[in-house]
Amino acid sequence: MKNTTIKSYLSAIVFLLLTVSVQAQHGLSYNQFGQIRNAFNGSLSIMDPDGGATMLGRLQWIGMDGAPRAYWASGHLGLGGLVTMGVDLKHASLGASRDQEMSAYLASGIRLSEDEYLALSLGGGLLHYNGKFSQLDPLDPSFREDTRRTQGMMSIGTSYFRENKFYFGVSIPRLILSKPDPNQDYNFRRVYYITAGALLRVDDAFHIRPSFIVSHMADMPARYDVNALAFFAQKFGLGLGVQNQGDLSGLMQFNIGSFGIGYSYQFNTSSSTSNKHISNNTHEIGLRYRVGGMKML
Repeated sequence: MKNTTIKSYLSAIVFLLLTVSVQAQHGLSYNQFGQIRNAFNGSLSIMDPDGGATMLGRLQWIGMDGAPRAYWASGHLGLGGLVTMGVDLKHASLGASRDQEMSAYLASGIRLSEDEYLALSLGGGLLHYNGKFSQLDPLDPSFREDTRRTQGMMSIGTSYFRENKFYFGVSIPRLILSKPDPNQDYNFRRVYYITAGALLRVDDAFHIRPSFIVSHMADMPARYDVNALAFFAQKFGLGLGVQNQGDLSGLMQFNIGSFGIGYSYQFNTSSSTSNKHISNNTHEIGLRYRVGGMKML
């Protein structure tokens, strides 16, 4: 048997196992969660009441066909006062499997004091899973059955923040109302998030922005992500991130007026690859636009 055929079978087996286990993962999460906070909690869009947009791509296992890829687009418009309307589009792929989310939300806030706000968001959308296993090897009966499922969801989020100082939020952006069906090959799960961040002023030319996010799914331990960036003249930021799963990341961010670009490099010191042409590290690139300029950097 040729080497290419052997590699194809091995890849098919690996991707099948990964796809089966993907139900146990914590939804979509990114190192740059401090820059795309609205996508985890729609009520935080009130922090930018005039509107904004974010796009982010996440690439893993560089050099391997069918390696994990994830893309996230989020945007919102100001409707006047403290009311916004936003949309989120998410796509993740791993081998023969595809996960997609499409949702929209409406957020409203109230002013508690001169710079304190309380906000709430409600929304809904669709989840879609497509496992194209028949494409792995049409001749192998183990891969003849494709798996597809579409389901509706709701989202809810609330937050408290002080303008350009700090924020704290709790959200369920994927609220599945139905119970898991044992007859289904794939079931969606609810995801819960707690997010928080702050902007600490050392002086006019130096700021520190710590952020953290906690995600939880049923029957799984919670996942914690913490990072901090140091900003110089509010234009250039460098930072580090850590996860309780053992991953570390380096982060950079550039701000030019109302635009921002971010990059992160994630790695795990305890992991390694057997193929020198394949990297087990993760790259992220993010683009942001805020109407009226950057807030909370």
